[in-house]
Amino acid sequence: METPRQEDMGIGSSGSIARNPAQDRREDGAPRYAIPPRELTAVEIPAVVEDVDRAVKAFGRVPSLRHVLGPLRNSIPLYINPEEPFCPPIMSHNARSHNVVLKVTVPKRTGRKRKRGTDEPWQGDVELQGADASPSENVRSIARLDDPRLLRRKLEDNVDKYHVEAVGLIKHTHRFRGLADFYWDMDKSSFAQRFVDQVLPGDVEKLKEFKFAPGIDQGSNVDIIPPPIFTHMSLPFNYFYSQNPYVRLTEDGGTVNTTAVKQVGHFIGTEDAAPTGPQIPPDMTDPRMVEVIAQLEEAFEDRPVWTRRSLLNHLAGKLRNWNELKKYLNYAAYQFKGGPWRDGVVPYGIDPRTDPKYRIYQTLMFKLPKQKRARKDQTWQSLRRVQMGRTKEFVQELSASHMFDGETYHTDGKVWQVCDITDPLLRELLDNAEVRSTWDVSSGWYHGGLWAKVKAIMKTKLVAIQFGRQLTKEDFAPTLQCGDQTPVRSTSATFHLPLPNLNLTTEELTQLRGREPSKKKSQVYNVRVRPRAKIGIDAMEGQSVVTSNDADADADLEADAEAEAASILGRMEQSEDSGAGSDDDEDEDEDDEENENGSEEEEGMEHTGFEGDEDDYGELDDE
Repeated sequence: METPRQEDMGIGSSGSIARNPAQDRREDGAPRYAIPPRELTAVEIPAVVEDVDRAVKAFGRVPSLRHVLGPLRNSIPLYINPEEPFCPPIMSHNARSHNVVLKVTVPKRTGRKRKRGTDEPWQGDVELQGADASPSENVRSIARLDDPRLLRRKLEDNVDKYHVEAVGLIKHTHRFRGLADFYWDMDKSSFAQRFVDQVLPGDVEKLKEFKFAPGIDQGSNVDIIPPPIFTHMSLPFNYFYSQNPYVRLTEDGGTVNTTAVKQVGHFIGTEDAAPTGPQIPPDMTDPRMVEVIAQLEEAFEDRPVWTRRSLLNHLAGKLRNWNELKKYLNYAAYQFKGGPWRDGVVPYGIDPRTDPKYRIYQTLMFKLPKQKRARKDQTWQSLRRVQMGRTKEFVQELSASHMFDGETYHTDGKVWQVCDITDPLLRELLDNAEVRSTWDVSSGWYHGGLWAKVKAIMKTKLVAIQFGRQLTKEDFAPTLQCGDQTPVRSTSATFHLPLPNLNLTTEELTQLRGREPSKKKSQVYNVRVRPRAKIGIDAMEGQSVVTSNDADADADLEADAEAEAASILGRMEQSEDSGAGSDDDEDEDEDDEENENGSEEEEGMEHTGFEGDEDDYGELDDE
């Protein structure tokens, strides 16, 4: 599209058009072409143009397209269906550009052929000589006939026979990047058809014939005119869709994730059957695998159940890093994902639920997050890497990090085993604990009351160590007076396990929980354990009231146990009321509330005084 007000003129010439522009060459042999100062405007039509006349109609009722040439015009309409008057247009964007339009003329193909790369005579019609002998009258710049590969092939086949001419300079280009609006077909609308026939042509006589039908349309199919626009979204969303580079297509049409890690080991639930071997056999041709598996088997001979942290500390320098242990561990052992041996590593062929001797390998889990503060000029990404990153290499200073002596602890893990606890108070409770005849899904081979006390005392000591509090055995005297066995089901939903008050400040509670504490009434620590099994309970004085239901118990004994348990629970609540200044109704109605030292409700327990998150020391229900 060219501006008709200007004349063709070669740049640097005296007003004459360069007829043979290729004659002027630079010193390096490259041809120079003159660009006439003809201003052109380009329109990038978002369609394949098969019919030029119909493409012109798509720009509206301006046959000369003079409105397109205006450089100050922001946009022009393009009607996808120019014959339909109700079709909404898409609008263009007038972008500044600096492109040159070239006209390339090549000789017309004669149809003669010969083998490529040879000098054999041509077969077929007489060849036409030169580009000017009989130039093609067909324009190849429409309907994608000017394929770049085809044009390049023609230029290679007609060296020194083609003609190139610069037509003009494009300084403005209309581009269509917007979305087309929804189109409502009005062919079945009688009103719309009358409007098209009588109003749109602009004939006065036909306009006089157009009238609105009187009355109200009572038909089932009411002729309603659609709105002028359906959507206000003019630009498409960029969803950044891309094919997953790690997924390949199979012959049957399905997809396979080529980077998915094959499941080798077993992660079983509390009551699932123990596996006898890995899902995939180890590659015994790999010398490193043979060596590591032998070291693991030797470690399991010394101790049948480990945690990952204690096993890494035990193997010490025999493994390069934690990733190597993670790679080979599942070939030699399986792990529990819940219950008394949660996160415990057990060799194939051993089930700790079959013998009480494995009670010393039960695990206790506490969530004690490390609080990291950003230094000056430290980005949040680097801080998060420090917080979330795991120590990959073995550190000699942490060789005993899996042990708990009651004086200090390490934060490279949150799981401890009973056999790794050397704290005198906890050790005494565990060594003198009565063993159940059958294992429990929550407390294992220990009774629920004792297991709740051990977890609550250990968590209290962990918090005390974190904030520099000193605790003695006398501080836990009210806790130790509580019975060890699990109470039977009774009218009381919970019983309270008192713990020493650490008198944590508001700042310490905020650091512990990650949020500011709320103001509460109660001033004591307590643990509420919800009983689940019908078993006996020891009195606060340490006297056995009723035996557990591991043995058969008749209905009368069970009823007596319930009554006695209710009596004990009442005495425990009364003792708390006298020391804490809170009544039973407040405790029962405010189970989810925290006192000024904090509280939490977990699986089977509540703990007032500090956050335990995942520890649920009094857990009796594996919900």
